[in-house]
Amino acid sequence: MGSRPSFSAFAEVGLPVPLLRTFSYGVPEPLLRAQPGMRVRVRFSGRMLIGCITEISDKAPELPPDITLQPLLTLLDEEPVLTPSQLKLGRFVADYYLASPGLVCRAMLPPETPREERALYERGEWTEADAKGLSKRVLEALDRPMTARAIAKAVSKKNVAGTIASLLRKGFIRRRAPSGAKGGRKMRVAAITEAGRRALETEKLHLTTSRILTLLSVATDPVPVQTIRGELSIERGPFLGVAQKGYIELVDQAVPQTPWHRLGSEPSTKLELAESQQAAVAAIGEALARGSFAPVVLYGVTGSGKTEVYLHAAEDALERGRSVLILVPEIALTPRLAALLYSRFGERVAILHSALGTGERRDEWWRIRNGEARVVVGARAAVFAPLENLGLVVVDEEHEGSYKQEESPRYHARDVAIVRARDDGAVVVLGSATPSLESFTRALEGRYRLLCLPERIASRPLASVLLIDMKVVVREEGPDTIISAPLRGALEARLKADEQALVLLNRRGFAGQLLCRQCGLALMCSECSVAMTLHKGGSLAVCHYCGLGRPKPTECDVCHGEYLRSVGYGTERLETLVKEMFPESRVARMDRDTMRRKGSYESLLAKFAARKIDVLVGTQMLAKGHDFPAVTLVGVLGADNGLGAPDFRAAERTFQLLTQVAGRAGRGDRPGEVLIQTYQPDHYSLQFAQAQDYRGFYESESKFRRALSYPPVVSLINIIVEGRSMQEATAEARRAASFLKREPIEGVRILGPAFAVRSKVAGRHRCQILIKLPRREHGRLRHWLRGLMKDETLARAMLVDVDPITLS
Repeated sequence: MGSRPSFSAFAEVGLPVPLLRTFSYGVPEPLLRAQPGMRVRVRFSGRMLIGCITEISDKAPELPPDITLQPLLTLLDEEPVLTPSQLKLGRFVADYYLASPGLVCRAMLPPETPREERALYERGEWTEADAKGLSKRVLEALDRPMTARAIAKAVSKKNVAGTIASLLRKGFIRRRAPSGAKGGRKMRVAAITEAGRRALETEKLHLTTSRILTLLSVATDPVPVQTIRGELSIERGPFLGVAQKGYIELVDQAVPQTPWHRLGSEPSTKLELAESQQAAVAAIGEALARGSFAPVVLYGVTGSGKTEVYLHAAEDALERGRSVLILVPEIALTPRLAALLYSRFGERVAILHSALGTGERRDEWWRIRNGEARVVVGARAAVFAPLENLGLVVVDEEHEGSYKQEESPRYHARDVAIVRARDDGAVVVLGSATPSLESFTRALEGRYRLLCLPERIASRPLASVLLIDMKVVVREEGPDTIISAPLRGALEARLKADEQALVLLNRRGFAGQLLCRQCGLALMCSECSVAMTLHKGGSLAVCHYCGLGRPKPTECDVCHGEYLRSVGYGTERLETLVKEMFPESRVARMDRDTMRRKGSYESLLAKFAARKIDVLVGTQMLAKGHDFPAVTLVGVLGADNGLGAPDFRAAERTFQLLTQVAGRAGRGDRPGEVLIQTYQPDHYSLQFAQAQDYRGFYESESKFRRALSYPPVVSLINIIVEGRSMQEATAEARRAASFLKREPIEGVRILGPAFAVRSKVAGRHRCQILIKLPRREHGRLRHWLRGLMKDETLARAMLVDVDPITLS
């Protein structure tokens, strides 16, 4: 039937569906004020969805004759929420990472108002000339504090969210907590009940129920519902069903209005810069003065004062009227850096990360969009912050893998930050003591400028590093030794001297796995092709991939043998062991199981900084840029755990982790010491980590990458094809590979299909296709993949990861 001739304008809308395209709608006469960047409500496949307009045109789209163009139903904003620069960045992310434009837009938009929030709005100062149309009707209706629903009813509209947001930004209305509310906003948290624990131990539960109860059973505190649903990708209905069965208890907790209450105080005085710091600040200042795109790698040893360089550069950018974006790899790193920024720049600073409440994130987002905040600090998703006139972008610890998003859109925040800086004519600083091979190679090639901080602040020495050969320890101390005699002695000496210690083990849980001593097989997850890990003192087996939990079995699932033994150990058991060794000391643990509660990062780090904890045990979270002057000892257990991973980055990750965690020791007036337990003391990554020799490691690892054609020599695209059975996954993977191989391209290698490293996850069987390609062919390969994904069956089965950081 074609498009309706009554439409004089047409909109392309990004919708939150996993399809690599926008969708065409007609713009009806009452909505002709529609602009790109506005949110809209539309009908899609029989349901109502909220999307974002990406383009407006007066040219009708070409549609098949049996398709009738649908109209936009409602505009949710009075002015664009996303800026033209954000929309441009979104188009790049969708195109480069083969992502849904609608899902990319959703990542950029402000958080939605939670259903349970009952904020009240009241009228501020305004005049007749300030508003017209719906805005004026809303202001006139606000003769008393009202909820958004009451306002909508008063003006006979179904939704006034856009109008309210606009009036809030202009200051014509104010939002406040409901009358009589105590403690501000409420956050709903969940805790497992005794009935839930019994069900987990004795009943055969639905997978979703088991995953919820397992997560709550290993957590040390009640967990926010928002965190559980996000981490397990669970809808509201099934979650409430578990609560209705009495397995979990839901409680509303009061939370403060803004994130700033959780920031510690930091001195606002500027520190005197070392000569190398002054040179770095001057070089960045020169680039800012030119006002054009300038990528910089700031390579500085641990403790060399990179943060102070960031602060001086930020001040310079602000004085030039430009805004500043600072990315950190972990939420745990945000509070201290945010406090430093706040002490220097006051309320011009905003925080953006997923651990904030929905209301907090929304308020911070609008402060940025409104121009009230010109410095933004946050984790990965903050790269999409609605900053205007961006002058400086800082990516701290730029080598960190946590900058890569695991779910669609699978973007790398560091690389998106570089593109954003290029588009905005900004300086981008990539800081690290262990830069990624990709960034350091570009610096050596002259594509990025290389700035170096070769020494620690105040000429403090790097910590001494000792490798402890666990093969010798096992012979001399026995096969069950977890903490060797040298590490035990070092801990005792440091604690007697009233100093602090970090002990790192990059494995959660109580024991590594449960082995049958009759057939030799490990207890495997029924939904994934991975061994389960024991938690809760060894009584609960948990899959770290899908979240499935089950009680520790009494017999082998395969041979029904009764001789089962716990093998290996995790942070939970290590914490217990350290407490037993040093009962007078205060010991705490930092891993995902203990950090799920809102504010847990900040609380634990504040206690450690205040010397209320003597020994902090944890996973790689410990290595991430923390600065504790009283830490003089770092112990590392299982340093070579990651070297056996089937991944070309295994050695690089091991070197980076060990070098970074070694850098936590000796940052105060007392020298530091690092003891690393390993079964492979001669491995080059450990040898270079002991010497803290980044350039030596870079040269050695680069030879390996060149010989086997891995990044940064080539680019990679990793494709996972899933199916309900391995036969189905294999068949679809072969079909995809056949399509890609039909027209060979010079320099492009298509490997596979083969079984994926994790051949089954969450009940889905998986095959893998790996593409190695020169950077110049990237566009052509992505074009081919888009053509391949027009096949809806394949599109539903394929997970495409452009520039993957792991192949497992």
